[in-house]
Amino acid sequence: MLLHYKQIVPILIIFGLSGCTFLPSNGPSSYKIRHEAGKTQDTKLFYELVKVDEQTTRALSDTNDVTPCINLSARDMDSDLFKLRGVEAFGAGDAQSIHPGDLLNIVIFEAGGGLYSPLIPSSGGGTPATVLPPQRVDSQGKINIPYAGTVSAIGRLPSELEGDIKQLLVGKTIDPQVIVTISTREGGNLVTVGGDVPKPTFVPVTLAGTRLIDAITAAGGSTARPHMVLVAVTRQKTTRFDTLQSIYDTPAKNIFLQPGDTVMLRHVPLTCMIFGAAGAVVNLPIDVEDLSLAHIMSRAGGASDMRANPAGVFLYRKENREVLARLGLENPSDGGDTIPVIYQIEMNKPQSFFLASEFKIRDGDILYYSTAGLVGLGKFSALVSSLISPAANTAYNGARAMTIFAPGALP
Repeated sequence: MLLHYKQIVPILIIFGLSGCTFLPSNGPSSYKIRHEAGKTQDTKLFYELVKVDEQTTRALSDTNDVTPCINLSARDMDSDLFKLRGVEAFGAGDAQSIHPGDLLNIVIFEAGGGLYSPLIPSSGGGTPATVLPPQRVDSQGKINIPYAGTVSAIGRLPSELEGDIKQLLVGKTIDPQVIVTISTREGGNLVTVGGDVPKPTFVPVTLAGTRLIDAITAAGGSTARPHMVLVAVTRQKTTRFDTLQSIYDTPAKNIFLQPGDTVMLRHVPLTCMIFGAAGAVVNLPIDVEDLSLAHIMSRAGGASDMRANPAGVFLYRKENREVLARLGLENPSDGGDTIPVIYQIEMNKPQSFFLASEFKIRDGDILYYSTAGLVGLGKFSALVSSLISPAANTAYNGARAMTIFAPGALP
C-alpha cells in the first residue's frame, strides 16, 4: 500500500526530532565531542577536552624541552634506538682515555738507576730515564711492562695508567716516576656514523676530542631537514636520542664522542591530517619547524563556509602526562605515558586567530572541522523533499486524471 505524502511528513518529523544520526556525516558533531569528554569506557578514560586559550598556549610552549616535534607517541617506534631522550646525559666524554689499538710511549725515571738500563741518558747528570719500546694496547686492553707485568690500560687516562705502573714498581726500584703518552691511535678510536646520511663512515676521535656534530658533518650531514631527523647515540649498552635540530640549538647536546660510540640518523617525515568540513581532506607535511595551527589551517584551504561550525574546530593529539599536569589536568586512567587529548579552538572569536598562530602543530596531529547544525537540517530537508515530491506528484497527476475522465468531462 502506497503511503500518502501527508502520512510521510509526520514520520520524517519524528525521525528528525529524534536526531539526524541516520543522515550522512563526515565525523562526530561538536556536541558529541563535548558531551563524551572525560567519560570512561571499560574503566579507562576515553579522552580529555581542552579549550585553547592563552593559558593553554603558554603551557604548551613551556613543554618544548619534553615534547619533541616528532611525536613518537603517534607512531610505532619499535626500535630500541628511540626509547631514551637526551644525549647530553652521556656527559662530556674523554678523548684521552686509552682504547685497544692505541700505541703508548712510556718513560720511566729511577733515582740512581738500577732496575732499568737507561736507553737515553739524562743530560746534566740528573735522574736516569728509560724509554720503553712503544707499547700497543691489545684487544683485551692490556700492555706488558718489564718487571711490572701485565697492566690493564683500557678506558684509563694516561695519568691513571702512570699511577698503576708506578705502584707495581714500588719496592723494585728507587722512587720510580712514570710518564705515559698516547703516541698513535690506530683502530681503537673510531666512531661509526650511519643511517640516513650521504656517506656512512668511520670517524676518528682525535686526542683533542670529536663532537657529535663533527661526526655527522664528516658523514655528509643529514639528507633531510634537521627537525625531521632523529639522532641516536649508542655508548656501550645505552642508547639515547634527540632531534638533529635540538642538537644544533642546544650546545650541551653536542657532546664529545668516545671511541666505540655509534651514531645513527633516521629521517622521519612529519605530517598532520585534516578531516571534516574543511576546504580539503588532506595529509599535509610539516616541512618547517614550529609550524602553527594557523599555517596548517590556511594550507588546507580553511573551513568550508557552507558546512563548517567555526566554534567547533578540534585538534586530536596523544599528549604526555607531564603536559597534562602543566595544563592543570589530573588524569585518573592507569597505564601508558600518554593520554588522548582533544583541543578545541573557537574560531568564531576574533582573538582565536592570535591563539592559532601561537599553537604549534606536532607530528601525527589530526585537525577536525565539525559540521554546523544547519547543515544537518539542510540534509534532512533535502531528504524530506526527495520523499515528498514523488508522492505529491503522484497525487497531483492522479487528481488531474480523475478530473479529465470524470463523467461529463468529455465533450
